[in-house]
Amino acid sequence: MAIERTHVGYATAAVAVAAIPLSFVGPESLRLAVVGLFLLAGPGTALVLLIRFGPASSTVAAGAIPLATALAVAVSLTLSTLVATAMIYTRLWAPPAGVCLLAVATLGLLAVDYRRTRTAPVEAR
Repeated sequence: MAIERTHVGYATAAVAVAAIPLSFVGPESLRLAVVGLFLLAGPGTALVLLIRFGPASSTVAAGAIPLATALAVAVSLTLSTLVATAMIYTRLWAPPAGVCLLAVATLGLLAVDYRRTRTAPVEAR
């Protein structure tokens, strides 16, 4: 069973959208699961989808899944750490605002990738 890029993008967008209100209010266990999952993989997954490691139907792209997963987690944790460090440095500690900032950045990257995939076949003709 092949992993569809669009399904990964939709799942990432759903987690990003769900993380915004849950960063402010909600049951603690649900907040931990959704916001934790988002901070672990959200922004990095959006960036990895934007990078595109190869053609979607090739075996080379299927072999790049472990690399893409590792890169997504590493980039997400790096961005989360940079946002937290910037908030501490500026003395504006507000974790919900940091989650919202990362969610907006993630949705922006996903929108750019979605628009690029929708316009690519039209330009090829």
